[in-house]
Amino acid sequence: MRNAVVTAVVVVALPVIAWAQGVPSGALREGTLANAKLIQDAKVGVAAKVATMGCSQPEKVEFFVVTAPQGAVGQRHWTELWVVSGCDGKYPVRIEFHEDGPAAANWTIAK
Repeated sequence: MRNAVVTAVVVVALPVIAWAQGVPSGALREGTLANAKLIQDAKVGVAAKVATMGCSQPEKVEFFVVTAPQGAVGQRHWTELWVVSGCDGKYPVRIEFHEDGPAAANWTIAK
């Protein structure tokens, strides 16, 4: 019986521990809602932002959805957190995305 209780506690606690370690506070989930072209376009701005934060050699980007898409298709908007690793540090960059019709979107780096 004692082993069953310990196992139950470990099984219940593991998802909480993984969530706390894998997703930053305030984020809904890991990943991005942007397509490949939008990611490529936004990475230019993110690299410039990270350079102003003291890192000119970004190595890796992790994506997190902060707010779910809101609005009608073609007019949706959402927020993501891109965490850039490099220069012996991590640099969080918050990006706001706004659809501009059914096949286009714009991005803005939040201040």
